[in-house]
Amino acid sequence: MKLKRRAAVIGLVALVCASSAHGAASDTDPPCSQTPVAGSRGVQLPYAGGTRFFQLHVPPNVAVGRHLALVLALHGAGSTGPKMERYSGFSAQADKYGFAVAYPSAAGPLWNIAASQKGADDVGFIAAVIGTVESSLCIDPKRVYATGVSNGAGMVELLGCAISRQLTAIAPVEGVYSGQPACHPSRPVSVLEIHGTADRIAPYYGDDLGTAASGVPPIVRGWVHRDACGRSSSTKQLAARSTLYAWGRCNGSTSVEHVRILGGSHQWPGATPPDPGPASTFCGACVIWGFFASLRPSAASRTGGAGIS
Repeated sequence: MKLKRRAAVIGLVALVCASSAHGAASDTDPPCSQTPVAGSRGVQLPYAGGTRFFQLHVPPNVAVGRHLALVLALHGAGSTGPKMERYSGFSAQADKYGFAVAYPSAAGPLWNIAASQKGADDVGFIAAVIGTVESSLCIDPKRVYATGVSNGAGMVELLGCAISRQLTAIAPVEGVYSGQPACHPSRPVSVLEIHGTADRIAPYYGDDLGTAASGVPPIVRGWVHRDACGRSSSTKQLAARSTLYAWGRCNGSTSVEHVRILGGSHQWPGATPPDPGPASTFCGACVIWGFFASLRPSAASRTGGAGIS
C-alpha cells in the first residue's frame, strides 16, 4: 500500500506530498510570529571559537506564523553549501512545496564523517544550524530532515545516529560510510538510501562483499535492523533502471526505503550540471522530498544526548 501511495513520485512529487507540506500548522505547534524573508542568503554562524557558514533558502509567499519543514542538504567532498544549492535542485522543490532548506558548508574539503576528535565538530555544527534556523524562522521541530551526497551522505548517516532526536528522517545518496563509529540512535529514524550499483567511489556493497546476496547495501540492512522493520521488503519499479525497496512494520511508525539504480555511477540523480555516467532517469530532490513529506511527523521528545559510541 505504501508503494502505491508513492507511485507518482517520479520527477514530480505526488499531490499528497504537496498538501502535507502546505498544510496549516497543527494545534500542537507553538505560536510563532517570525516574519519569513523569501530567497537565498548566506549565514555566518559563530561556532567553536570560529565562524562557520551555511546557505539558507526560504520559499516565497509564506504566511507569518506558518510552521515550515526544514531540509538540511549536505554537499560532497570539495564543494560548498551554495554549490549544493545549485547542484541539488532542492530550492526549486522548496519553492514549489513550501519548505525551508539549509545548505551547510564543511570546515574544509571533507565532512568529519568518522567523528574524529582531531577533526571539526561537524555534528555539533549541524545541530547549531538547526537551532539557528529554528530561532529565525517558524520551523516545525517534528519535520526536520537531512540529505546529502557522497561524503555529505556519510555525514548525514552520522547525523542520523548522533542527533536522532533532532531529525525525523535522513536520505543519504551515494554515501561513503567507511570508518564511522557504531550507530546507536536514541529513537527510530526513517531512512531513504539511494545508490548506483556501478559506483566506483562509494561501492554499492561497501566493504561487506561477502553478504551481498540480499541485494541491498549494508548501510540499508543496518537501518532495517535498528528500526526493527519487517524482514522482507516490497519492491516497485520507480523509473528506468531504478528499483524502490520498502520495509514496513518499523518501530515508531518509521520507514526504511532504498532506491537501487542498476548501472548507476557516483552521481546525484538529476544534478545540475549532470554528473558523469549514465543519464539519470528520475529527479533525486523530487523523490527525496516525496519520501520526507509522506512521513508521519514524530511526536518524540527533542531532548537527549548523542547516540554514537
